[in-house]
Amino acid sequence: MKKLTAIVLTLLLCVGLLAGCGITVVQYTGEGAVSPAPEEETPSGEPVEVPEGELALGFNMVANLAFGHSGSANATAEADGLAQANVDIYAVTINSEGVIVDCKIDAIQCKVNFDAAGQLITPVGTEFLSKMELKDDYAMRGASGINAEWFEQVEALEEYCIGKTPEEVANIALDDAGKATDADLIAGITMPLGDFIAGVVGACDNARVSGAKEGDTLYMHSVSAMSDSSKSASDEGDGLAQCDTTAGAYTIAADGTITDIELDCVQTKININTAGEITNDQEATAVTTKTNLEYDYDMLKASPIGKEWFEQTNFFEDYCKGKTVDAVAATEVNPDNGHVAESEVDLVAGCTMNINDFVVVLTKSK
Repeated sequence: MKKLTAIVLTLLLCVGLLAGCGITVVQYTGEGAVSPAPEEETPSGEPVEVPEGELALGFNMVANLAFGHSGSANATAEADGLAQANVDIYAVTINSEGVIVDCKIDAIQCKVNFDAAGQLITPVGTEFLSKMELKDDYAMRGASGINAEWFEQVEALEEYCIGKTPEEVANIALDDAGKATDADLIAGITMPLGDFIAGVVGACDNARVSGAKEGDTLYMHSVSAMSDSSKSASDEGDGLAQCDTTAGAYTIAADGTITDIELDCVQTKININTAGEITNDQEATAVTTKTNLEYDYDMLKASPIGKEWFEQTNFFEDYCKGKTVDAVAATEVNPDNGHVAESEVDLVAGCTMNINDFVVVLTKSK
């Protein structure tokens, strides 16, 4: 993980209690101080007002092409090349007191191998499990000074974040190596924390109230695979190692109904030439998710209802609320492409695209 201590220390929470309303205004600024929330929007975004008894749900998806040490590498006569992308996901729920009620952290490494002629070796459709799903199969325990696997260390960090404000998480003390100085925290996680902290605070920054209630359970899952858009290099042009990762955070009430949900997807793309060399600009590693791309994803022309990906996803999210996971999973789709079937009249009015991965993300909560 890269050190992001300097960035993290600029992310602060501003909490103002609205008298007599039971509402906390949660706001993140870079001003270096805690002060009442101003009436006008700050550069960091609008404050989140959480009514008493409700929860704000925040989700954050961060993707980067991995170059350099322990990342992507050109192929050689002695070894296959590697096209690797890293996708990190974070989710939180925040209550009316501005405190994190639950926190989820996970990461996916999308790895595609290719040979010295730029021919893809990894089969299209290969799925990539998250580190939380891999558990001991991630095989980091042997390199851990506390004999703890990645998922165990991250679970310790999640627990540490619960009950704290986003400001307190942002201000976790780190040493020069980016590791925690708090004795209780370092006992559970010895990995550098900069990216983790920035990711959790980013999820807090994205938090909004849209149906979740106190007592609801927070889930976060993902599905990632090598896309069928991938191709080997040829005389006609570079090859492409593309991986598509869909992820989401959602809350479920005691009666099994979905109360709030946030979904997103990112396409990571690494190009390879016929010499087995990666041709991407290795200084430009960040990859924007489809939600953040908005209209730049450019799906409008292919949409029969004239809706962009993020608009259709928002509609699908609203469709899920009030339904059980089983009810959403029973939504009829076209078996050839996963697109919503015309028989689903309530859904096709605002979402006609492939929803298969959305359903997988939801059913992983079962």
